[in-house]
Parts: sequence; C-alpha cells; structure tokens
Amino acid sequence: MSHRRTLSSHQVDLLRWIGDGCPPPAPGGGGVAYRISAAALHRRGLVRVTGRGPAWNASLAPKGREYLDQVDGDDPPDARQANHSVTQQLVDDVIAAGGSCRFPQQRWHARGSVDFERRARLAEVYGKVPAEKRLVVRRVSNDEIEVVLEEAPGYVSGRLEVTPVRVPTRVGRYHAAARWFRERTERHEVSRSQLARATRLIHAIAMEADRRGWQPGSPVPSRNGYGRQTWTATKDGHLRVSAGAEHFWFRLKEEGVHMRGPWEDDVRRYRGTSADSWWHRDRPIPRGAYDAAGNGKLQIELHTDRAWIAHGRQRHWSDRASWTLEERIPDLFRELAERVEEGRRHDEEKRIANQGAAEEARRVAEERQRQWQIAMERARDALIESDRAMALQRQAEAWHTATLLRRYCDAVQANYGDRAETVDWLRWARSYITTIDPLREPPRTPDPPDPTPEALAPHLPKGFSANGPPVSTYSPRGRWPALDGD
Repeated sequence: MSHRRTLSSHQVDLLRWIGDGCPPPAPGGGGVAYRISAAALHRRGLVRVTGRGPAWNASLAPKGREYLDQVDGDDPPDARQANHSVTQQLVDDVIAAGGSCRFPQQRWHARGSVDFERRARLAEVYGKVPAEKRLVVRRVSNDEIEVVLEEAPGYVSGRLEVTPVRVPTRVGRYHAAARWFRERTERHEVSRSQLARATRLIHAIAMEADRRGWQPGSPVPSRNGYGRQTWTATKDGHLRVSAGAEHFWFRLKEEGVHMRGPWEDDVRRYRGTSADSWWHRDRPIPRGAYDAAGNGKLQIELHTDRAWIAHGRQRHWSDRASWTLEERIPDLFRELAERVEEGRRHDEEKRIANQGAAEEARRVAEERQRQWQIAMERARDALIESDRAMALQRQAEAWHTATLLRRYCDAVQANYGDRAETVDWLRWARSYITTIDPLREPPRTPDPPDPTPEALAPHLPKGFSANGPPVSTYSPRGRWPALDGD
C-alpha cells in the first residue's frame, strides 16, 4: 500500500537527477516547477538546496540516498499516486457523462460551496481540456449550471510558453514610464535602498511591453466622487499597459513599507503628539521613516479593468527563497498574454452571440410582420362579413315589419274601410310601408365598410393593433397559434 511517506514517481526521478549531479536537461523541462518539488524534498530532509535564482543548486542528503537504495532494493516502496487535480476531475466527469454534466451553483454564503465555473475556466487555462475542444458553462437555473464539452476546431487550451524577459543590472537610459515612477517619490511603496531595483523592474516591463506592440505608460489618476483626480495604488498603480482591448496596471511594493507621501505627511502632522492623547488612544501615531520596516522583498500586483478575466487567476508575484522577482517577470508576461487572448476570445464569442441575437431578432420581427399582415387580412374579411350580416339582418327585420304592417292595413280596410278618417290614415300607412319595404327594388351587395383602426380592432387577435405589428419579443407563433395555418 502506498502512503504519504512514500514519493511519487516524479519525485523519485527528481531525486535520481539530483543524485547524478543535476545534469541537463532537468526533469519536466526544468523551470520553477522542479525547483518547488526540490524544495519539498528539502523539507523532508532528502536533499540539500543552496543558493537562489540562477545560483540555485541541490545535492543528495544521506536520507535521500537511503531512499534511493530502498527503491533499487528487493522490496521497493510503492510509489505514491500524485494528487489528482480537481480541474482534471471536472473534465473527466464531463467526458464520462457524455459531454454534458450539471453541477450545483456556488453559494457564497454556504460553507464548502464549490465554484465549478471557475474550475472549468482553470481546466482550459492549464490544458486539461482535449485538443480542439472547449468547456462552455451555461446557467440552467439559480441552483444549477451545466458544463458542456463542445467541438472547437482550432481552439487550443493550455498555458502559453514562457518567453524570457531580461531585467538589466544597469540601465543607460530609462523608459519614460520608469522615469515617471522614479520621480514620483510621494507614491513610492518601496524603500530607498530598493528604489533602483524597482525602477529597473518597471523599465524591463515597459520595454518588453513595447517589444510586444503594447502601450506602456504612466497611470492616469482616477476621479473621486467629487470629480477630483486622485491617485490610488490599487486603482491606478505605478505602471499602466494597454494591450488591444485590455488595460492593465501594476502596483510595485515592498513588504513592510508604507506609501511615502501620506506617511511623511502624517509624520509631520502628528509630530510632537503624545501617544496618550484621546484622539490616538486606539491607533498608532506615525513616526520614523516610511521604509523603516522594509525587508527588501518586492511584490508586483496585477490589476485589470475587466474583473471577470482576473477571476481565479494569478495576480501576485513576489520574491521568495527559491526565486527572485526578476525571474518571475516572464511568468507575469505569460499571464498578461493569456488574459489578452482570453479577452479576445470572449469578445469574439460575444460578437458572434450578438450577431446571432440580431439575426434572431430580425427573424422574429419578420415573423411578427407576417403574422400581423395575416391578422389584418383576416380582420378586413371579418369586418366585411360582419357588415354584410348586419345589413342582411336589417333588411330581414324591415321586410318582416313591412309584411306585418300590410296585414294590419288589410285588416283595418276590411273593418273600417268605409270611414273617411280611416281612409286618410290607411293612405299614409301604405305609403310609409312602401318606403320601408326592402323589396321595393332588387337587393344588392352592400359597399364594403371603411377599414378604420377602430372598425378593425374588434376583429384582431389579442395583442395585435391595426396601427402596426406587435412589439412584444415573444414569438406570435406561440401566442396566436390560429395564425399558423397560412
């Protein structure tokens, strides 16, 4: 049985490589990853690591030699299985489910809730997705998301290659952005002893950005709620870089160092103030130099104006025991290039989606227009039919009335036709009956009525108007199925 005290096959290969004197090439292509693994072996007492950066070196410890002897012996320890990546597990689950799998939506207030959407994005970043495929995350409901593995010819996931970036030890003429950084002393967050090094880092970043065709420059102060320009380290940074549609800014600071301008202003303001004063009883009074607590470890923070690109990605690079910040500048530019590519990909997908939405809107509008024309034609026909039916009913009622009145006049004539007053009344009555009798002339089809909006309105389906097609985004096909017969 394997257990935590044994090493993985990769760690055993690294241990052999160190025992052979670290000959090139390094396991796994070298780089920072194998140095991190060597540091883990150092903490176990299997190897000794000395130096840092280019001067890094490792040698086999007696305990490491004993472990290799056990591996080469008659009863070697079982190799420990390497930790399984959660991003790889997500891809495996999607593939096992047939290319589509549902996961619970992350709840920030729920303890232990997993952000599967972020895992899907990181699976693409770290090359866990099969070639020419991509993961698409769709929101099914407020409680579920769906991760779909789609075909994407030409789509290559994974991290870009690291391109070397040289940070010079001496600079004859600094880049304009580096000069701006050096001259704005009130915005420094590095000690005076590290200022030259920090300026060279800014210079190297600006020069590499120029080489890539990006636009580096000094930050433009943002405006506060009162419309005044105010510079802040997190919102404006010490260096801005524009790469196409993406805008980045960098903050360069040193551990233990305060921002020089505000700190020195507070030192002057509270000079001579007692620490026992009522105003400062709960907070320290600024005293001494702004960089008195600096430890020489520099850190670069990366910020962007499109937060969704930065979600779940690395944005800090610092000095460590195994490397210097100068060695991590290539990784910083790889991160920038990946964010630029991810932003370009997102914009292209959004453009295609907008085109599809516009085409769908045009199709729906044409369908609404077609349905409206059908409804208008039917409404005109219904108006004519209704008008003819009403005319026919009026004629029948008039004929019935005239027939009834003639029978009445005949009865009057039979009973009182010899009286003078009755004769005059019957003469007027028969003349009136002639005027209301529709059969006094041959009947004909009445003229069609004027199709005014008011006249057509009762004959139109609900939601339609005679003034134009309905503006609802719902498809008329679903709302008025009676119109689909044409």
